[in-house]
Amino acid sequence: MSPLSDVQFSRFAETEVGKLLTFGRPRGLLEVMIPMSDDERRDLEAHIKEHFRLSLALQVKAVEELYLHGKAWRLQKRFSVKRERLIEDSFFWYFFGFMDLETMAFHAPVFLVPSHVVHAQAEHQIRGNIVDFNFVASMNPSARDRFHRYACHPSELAGIVVKFLREQEARGRRVTLARHPGSIIAEPGTIVVGRKV
Repeated sequence: MSPLSDVQFSRFAETEVGKLLTFGRPRGLLEVMIPMSDDERRDLEAHIKEHFRLSLALQVKAVEELYLHGKAWRLQKRFSVKRERLIEDSFFWYFFGFMDLETMAFHAPVFLVPSHVVHAQAEHQIRGNIVDFNFVASMNPSARDRFHRYACHPSELAGIVVKFLREQEARGRRVTLARHPGSIIAEPGTIVVGRKV
């Protein structure tokens, strides 16, 4: 019997993240898609149902082993990216998680981190056109390392994404309204009615 390959592990880790985004609370609110190609380093994209304008792209980085540092287990993921392929966009995030092969599920906590934070705060070295990253985070819930604020239980993943997308949508609405001071929206006494998201 052949061992589990890196391709198998990576693909099903991505699928597991898609499951968490779909089945997590609020359940079924996110539509999750797998891009046909990985040219832009997007493993998954998620948007709130019927809100197509905003979507969050995720790069999934999973490990199948942890290492012990003192008394605390740590998640460590090394990966390399060509400098021209580094994406620093507020809608591009990394997911880091430990996939327990015995339970066939992600072990808590997992980490959902904006790309610019990973690129700035994860250990990294530049080799010509390549950036080698070494993401290290404590699995101890009471840890106070640089990535603890991005730690969450796997069941909370969908809620974090929904909250982020709703905040961005609201911010976009405010910017749009502010750009049209001469419109009827700016008239005193006008009430704007929209569908609850």
